[in-house]
Amino acid sequence: MTTNDLDEALTELRKPSGREAYLRAFSTLLHSEDADAVCAALDDYRHEEALTRFGGSNPLEPFANEVLFVARDLLSRPAAPDVHASALNVLGNLAECEDVDLIADALDAATDADVLANGLSAATAALMDELGPNPRLLAMIIAMVLDETLDVDTRCEALSALDQVDAPEVDDLLVRASESGEQALQISAAIRLSMPGRIRAHRERVERLVASWPENMGRDARAVRENLEGFHSLHWAGAEPADPELRGAHWELRFPIDDETCLQAFLTLLRSDDTVAVGIALDHYQHWQGLRRVLRDETSAGRHLPEVLARAREELRRPPSPAELSPGHGQAANHVSALNVIGRAHATPSDADLVVDVLERAATDRVRDDAVWMAYGVLDEAEVKDRRLVDALSDLLFVPAPRFTSVKEQAIRVLSEALGPEADDVLLRLVRGDDAPAQAHAVYYLVRSGGLDRYRDLLVEVAESWGGRPPAYPWGEDVAETVLGKLHSRFWEGLRLAGPDLHRAHRELRAPTSAEACHRALRTLLAGGDQVAVGIALDHWWHPDGIARHFGEEARNAEAPLVLDRVREALRQPPSPADLSPDTGLGANHLSALSALRAAGVRDEPLLADVLEGAANDWIRDTALRLASSWFEDAEEADPRLVAALGNVACDRALPLGDRLAAVGVLDGAPGSVPVLVRVTGCPEVEIQAAAVYGLLYDEVIGEHRDLIERLDAGWPVAEAPWEVRRVRDALE
Repeated sequence: MTTNDLDEALTELRKPSGREAYLRAFSTLLHSEDADAVCAALDDYRHEEALTRFGGSNPLEPFANEVLFVARDLLSRPAAPDVHASALNVLGNLAECEDVDLIADALDAATDADVLANGLSAATAALMDELGPNPRLLAMIIAMVLDETLDVDTRCEALSALDQVDAPEVDDLLVRASESGEQALQISAAIRLSMPGRIRAHRERVERLVASWPENMGRDARAVRENLEGFHSLHWAGAEPADPELRGAHWELRFPIDDETCLQAFLTLLRSDDTVAVGIALDHYQHWQGLRRVLRDETSAGRHLPEVLARAREELRRPPSPAELSPGHGQAANHVSALNVIGRAHATPSDADLVVDVLERAATDRVRDDAVWMAYGVLDEAEVKDRRLVDALSDLLFVPAPRFTSVKEQAIRVLSEALGPEADDVLLRLVRGDDAPAQAHAVYYLVRSGGLDRYRDLLVEVAESWGGRPPAYPWGEDVAETVLGKLHSRFWEGLRLAGPDLHRAHRELRAPTSAEACHRALRTLLAGGDQVAVGIALDHWWHPDGIARHFGEEARNAEAPLVLDRVREALRQPPSPADLSPDTGLGANHLSALSALRAAGVRDEPLLADVLEGAANDWIRDTALRLASSWFEDAEEADPRLVAALGNVACDRALPLGDRLAAVGVLDGAPGSVPVLVRVTGCPEVEIQAAAVYGLLYDEVIGEHRDLIERLDAGWPVAEAPWEVRRVRDALE
């Protein structure tokens, strides 16, 4: 395999051209004899694996066995920091129990920080088997934690490598580490001593440590304090059951010795007649900080789900709990705890009457909100939707209120998603109503269910009444954009065409109903003789969110002859007044036309020369300069009229220096520009002179103009010279 092959494979790995080519490149590098190439492949595997935490899968997963084989082979060779670091890095995901000796050998020989860190990560994956932790690797990691010659970060990483190990040696190590003079190691040990399963045995020690720390010790120290508090509940903060036995069960639930006593405490609370105790038990079942965090076997709680749901439904049939029972939450905490447990996931059609009853007598908006979510599950599961429940949700939408509430938002979503088009009548009432945020949400869900086809005129009328800015953004979506289309225009944003035919054509262009209708609308705008209409049409023609987005490049190219006629007309006209396009200002017609000309790939250099010399503002001039620059790339000839116009811009002292320098930069790449660049060197500004000289520094040109260049160079400053001067001098040297 040649160096060239490896270079090509590396390039493909960094900038893939396609899936198959990428996989071939990875395999080439992984199985090469070049250690750097192999490491690049291993590092890429680890990178792709790390990205899976954001969702998706690792495209290199089919190579997992090969990657593991290669990593093992590298670790069996003499120590090389970069190579061992890459091999250990992938073992952090792939290591098996049989790899412990390889990992231990690598850690034993490690002097590099990356090798140590990656070795500890790999050790975490390989440390445990069905017989318990590997004695050699366990002893090595314990020694690293206690090794005061290592930096504290490495010692903390070593300690975290033992998080999944339940052994007396680890408990002893944590106690010793908590006595360390290194505060970071002390906190790291305290976090682990304060976790469920250990905190009962080590509470006094951890409390003493916490008492010795300053208040602002960072996130990890806060976590230790929170572990000492334990998870009280979600909706009963500040409350405790009246009975001492129930309070004891609550304590056991927060700081259990083992799974059996934890579950027994949970059931004691759940089966009691104490409202607070039942609510606390429901919160512990539902919340991630409750049972799921403290039980070693999370699944053991699942066998009690039927009893939990039955108790939650029983609680919903009771009156709302008084506010004094839950100082932190207030009234109806029992209903909120129960609704959270049932939610959408566990609701069934048989719960319809119960949900209707809760909605009708809900004591707070929070209860209504959670009841609406439970109603979602009821309706979602039912083949025949319960009319009473649908009516109860609909009634929530038309209760007068000073503001749009989350209850209304949830009810709109539930009705729309559970009923589909059957919810149209309710949503249309909201669309025609005067609650603007509810109107926006109703429009959003109507569009999602295909309502734009059913009620296009109404939805467009409403969206246009918002002035393009909806009063609410459900799920972050711009509702006006979903109805009216993504692109209004580029340079005429916010304007409404006056004539009804033009307005309808613009509306069709934004959200076309068919390719034929889209073309017809474009031609209507281009032929209308209205400057704004023509500008909007040109924007839709060239912009990537315009015609090409809807119907592809071929559809756009079909209108090119007519578009180019309008482009030339627009560029020969005076710049459009600022009041025709308030957001863009003067000359929006020229900007639309220049953008379309660039997209067309057609050169009209004399016309561009006129635009450059008559540009009404910096924006138009900059756009024209960029267009000229793109035309001159690899061009063999240039129109003398455009080259002269660029020289005129460069020499015009009334223009901003930046624009003049940009014009010189375009001349630098233009065929036949040498005489003009020589003329530009006569400008008094040093920056302009130097920029023009830089365009003369070619082998076939520089000899003829050496005297001019040397004379100019002699007159330029030495100290604090502009970068254009420094660039010329660097090139001359």
